Formats: sequence, C-alpha cells, structure tokens
Amino acid sequence: MIPYIDVLFEDENIIVCIKPDGVLSQGDKSGSFDMVRLLKSSLVLRAGGNSAKEPYIGAVHRLDRNVRGVMVYAKTGKAAAELSKLIRENKINKRYLAVVSFDKGKELPQRGGWIEREDYILFDRRINLSVIAEESRINEADRAKLYYRVLSAEAERALVEIKLITGRHHQIRLQMSQLFNGVAGDTKYNKDYRQAKGIYTPALEAVALDFKHPITGKDLSFKIVPKGKEFERFDSENYI
Repeated sequence: MIPYIDVLFEDENIIVCIKPDGVLSQGDKSGSFDMVRLLKSSLVLRAGGNSAKEPYIGAVHRLDRNVRGVMVYAKTGKAAAELSKLIRENKINKRYLAVVSFDKGKELPQRGGWIEREDYILFDRRINLSVIAEESRINEADRAKLYYRVLSAEAERALVEIKLITGRHHQIRLQMSQLFNGVAGDTKYNKDYRQAKGIYTPALEAVALDFKHPITGKDLSFKIVPKGKEFERFDSENYI
C-alpha cells in the first residue's frame, strides 16, 4: 500500500511535506518506498500521467526511516543547490520533539533553557549503529552538536525539544542515550528497549522547519503536531 504524503507547501521550486514513519527519505538498495519516488509519482499522476520527462526531486536532508517529520525537497537543481548551501551554513532551523525515558525513582530532569551537547561520533556500517568516539579516535570521528531543553517531566518520561546543528547518522537517538536512557521506543540505542520483543517506533519527530525560500528569499515556517501514545501524555501540541 502506497502511503499518503501530506504536502504542506509547494511551488515550482520546492515541496515541503510530512514524511511518514516507515518510509525512507530517499532510495536505497532495498527497493522500499522512499519519498523521492513517491513525490515523483505524485507529480506524474497530477500531470495526468502524460509527462514526457521524469520530474526532478532532490533530497537535501534526511530523517531516519522510522522517524516522522517535516522535510523539504527541491523540484529543480538550482533549488537543491541553494537548499544544500543553507544547510551547510546552518541556516535551516530544524526542531524536534522527543519523549525520553530514565530510570524509575531517578530525580526528574529539570525544565529550563537550552543546553548544548557536543560529541564526536563514529558510524559502524557493519551494524548500522553510531557510537561515541573514544579520545584516541576523535580524529576519525564526526563532530555532532545539538541543543536541547526539557519541556516537561514525569515518572520515567520527559518531553524534550531539540535543535539539531549537525546532521549525523542517528545523532539525536545516540546523544539522547548519553543524556538519558534514550528515546522511548528506540530499540537500537535505549537500554530500556534493547531486549524488547516486537517492533517499536522511537518517540522522536521533526516537528518544525524554518528557512528562507531558496529562490525568492521569503521566510517560511512549518510546524506539525507529533503523533503516538508517548507524546499524548504530555499534550505535545501546546509545546510547539
């Protein structure tokens, strides 16, 4: 079944949409559904299936397959180049909400202002996992930086807002596992869920995207409400 793609904004240069969880940001060797193919198919269908040329869709950033969230795709090469430049210059503001877990009986995380977190990360392709680099291997690793703040906390769970500065492989999930037990529902990095049976979806979503239009320069801002039971307990809509 082809997933429905919710488009938030579209013109001749870009498409801003919500990537569903379970869908790849762009294609890989698995042949699974990916956003680039789905958006291309949508454009062809809207053209009545008579397009003589395959539409252009350029992926300029990514979300993990099992993470839902706001994404922007380019419809022209020029828009793709300009969006990529904005990302390199850290001029695209990406914000996330995550529900994190911590041990029962542990002191609740304190609500407050933004806290910086910086690590050096190594990606192990053999097991598709990222790890914090030891001091002796920092020269081989990628710098990973984000800011986070605790918005609300209760027994064993906290709602955290995250501003992502660098976009490393599994960066948020790994760094949250260093600050807390990890993102609730994350079977790869959260010690609470590593032995869990069944399939879980991390309580992590890209909920806001702010940037200047790559061609017109107009300020654009998009927000969505996260879904899932872990978010419901915090009435997350009021935190965006």
